[in-house]
Amino acid sequence: MPDTWLARATGTTPTGVLARSVDWASTPIGSPRSWPRDLRAAVRICFSTEFPVFVAWGPERTMIYNEGYSRMLGTTKHPGAMGAPMADVWADIWDSVGPLVDTVTSTGRSLFFEDMRLLTDRSGFLEEAAFTFSYSALRDDRDELAGMLCIVGETTDRVVASRRFETLGTLSTSLHRVKLDIELTAKVAADVLRESPDVTHAEVHLCTSGGLTELLSTHPGPDGGAPGTGPVPREVLERVCASRVAERFGTTLVEPVSAVLGDAPVGVVALTGNPLRPDDEAQQLFLHLVAASLGNALAVALTHQKQVDDLQTVSSALQAAMLPADPGSPGWHTRYRPADDRLAVGGDWYDVVPLGSGRFGLVVGDCVGHGLGAAAVMGQLRSAARALLLQDLSPAATLDGLDRFASTLPGAECASVVCAVVDEQARTVTYSKAGHPPPLVLSATGPRWLEDGTGTLLGLAPGPRPEATATFERGETLVLYTDGLVERRDEGLDDGLARLARIAAATVAERPVDQLGDLLIGTMLDVGARDDVALVVYEAR
Repeated sequence: MPDTWLARATGTTPTGVLARSVDWASTPIGSPRSWPRDLRAAVRICFSTEFPVFVAWGPERTMIYNEGYSRMLGTTKHPGAMGAPMADVWADIWDSVGPLVDTVTSTGRSLFFEDMRLLTDRSGFLEEAAFTFSYSALRDDRDELAGMLCIVGETTDRVVASRRFETLGTLSTSLHRVKLDIELTAKVAADVLRESPDVTHAEVHLCTSGGLTELLSTHPGPDGGAPGTGPVPREVLERVCASRVAERFGTTLVEPVSAVLGDAPVGVVALTGNPLRPDDEAQQLFLHLVAASLGNALAVALTHQKQVDDLQTVSSALQAAMLPADPGSPGWHTRYRPADDRLAVGGDWYDVVPLGSGRFGLVVGDCVGHGLGAAAVMGQLRSAARALLLQDLSPAATLDGLDRFASTLPGAECASVVCAVVDEQARTVTYSKAGHPPPLVLSATGPRWLEDGTGTLLGLAPGPRPEATATFERGETLVLYTDGLVERRDEGLDDGLARLARIAAATVAERPVDQLGDLLIGTMLDVGARDDVALVVYEAR
């Protein structure tokens, strides 16, 4: 129908070519000159505004729309939608909007919807779109419901942008909460991205000397099970890791993750966007921001982990240097358990020093406090005690020397120490105690304590230290220990000593002596006990 016909019928001239090729007389709504007043008014509104508007009239909901609405129809629906039944034009979403149209045209009630999400094919692919619109009923000249007027605005860009911004915000906040923890970083990132409709798949691989190692994957495995192989071939991931240059594989962005300091590649992030949205500049920018946020968090966590590992290596080496080597002689068994299970050492110490001719110097001590501070003091006291014993000093003279040394070492005062020299040929043990619990001797006739040679805590001796000598027979066992093995907050020291004697005697009667140390620590210590324990066991042969 010529534009002039429509102009005379509606009082307006439609822009462009919207109505030029339609033979309106052959449509169910007939010639414009016969249109009811409401229809002519609605069509007049259509072609007098730039806002997207369409009219659906008659039993078949024949569509008339303006230039603004034509852009909303896309290339697969316009211009064929002009004069066509609405159900045919929007067949792909008719299950969603058809009942709404029926409600308006049967009841006359107006409907309004905000940001309704619909999946439609209007540009050659199935895409997600969002619309805010109103449906208003139109009546014919007999005042009967005959059609409807739709005023609509597409809000897809705003809805998707807002949703993507929310994903970025949630990801950033979640990663900040678990910063510096590589495993938690991967977990929270996977949790956030699985919930995002704008990230179909995410995976992270770490670049190691042995090749790529998967850290994170949101790709479901077979039958929806554990994560499986992602959409990016391994050779692409390896190439990006080696070149440190981002690539696109189809709709998937593959970006390298570099260390915080320096350009060394530490990983690769691969992100696939929403297939229901165009793979346009906006989606690519969103994926890049997600990759940058995730990559930065991973780089910081990996850098921190490396620093911690380096410090732990140094710390472990230093702590190992504080502990003596295994005595390496038959009959000697040692055990050590620090109160802080994050450390290899604590404030307690022991040493077994070969002195030649079947003689061994022993020292077991307990510094005040726990942790690295006490361990540092312990290390110096152990070294000093070893040096004094190697001068072939007696146990009492060794403690006298430690008294003088402790006066120059802050934190060493009030340490408890027992020093002894075992002579295997003479079958004697000479000992001196500085405020330390007595050594225990286990024999076939029962346990006994070496209670002589007792003096005050280190640094508090008023004069020369006393010492005593005891003999022991073949098959007897000597046990030196620190108070962490026997002391409890809710009982006296005598109770702890009695428990030690009972358990140790029963153990050596039934088991080899080399198992005594582990069994004592396992049975004497309460679950969660927080005190250092040092233990030296000697079996006379």
